Amino acid sequence: MSRAIAALLSIAIGIGFVLLVLYAWPLIAAHNTVPVRLAQAGLSGTAWYGATLLQDFAINLLLALPAAWLLRRLGRDRLRFHCALATLVFATAFTAAAGLPMFSASGFIVAGWLLMLAALPVATWLLSLSGRGNRRDRSGDLPRPRTA
Repeated sequence: MSRAIAALLSIAIGIGFVLLVLYAWPLIAAHNTVPVRLAQAGLSGTAWYGATLLQDFAINLLLALPAAWLLRRLGRDRLRFHCALATLVFATAFTAAAGLPMFSASGFIVAGWLLMLAALPVATWLLSLSGRGNRRDRSGDLPRPRTA
């Protein structure tokens, strides 16, 4: 696959990830009971925001797994470039679509946005860890069993 086609595909993966996040998060927010249960358990203030941020990062990580898998399918040789390009497209498109006022927002909104951006590179890194043990052994094939 040529580098230009792979770059266009990574841009498409970033746009697809934006569409998935913009579609999934309103549904998740409508049906998620964890923040209410955290408040009922007595968490408030910074502890509640911190626990909610961790939960949101875990959800974003799960949402990023399909995009990370597609980025891995583009090849290992330029995986960092493709992941950075898809993340940049995601950040630009999500900020434009969601209309986040980043510079006038509170620190927790900025932290959530940064953790959302980190989800795709972290998911790609986690998937790359699982593939390290699957490389072929360079010492040769296993001997075939003898038939009688």
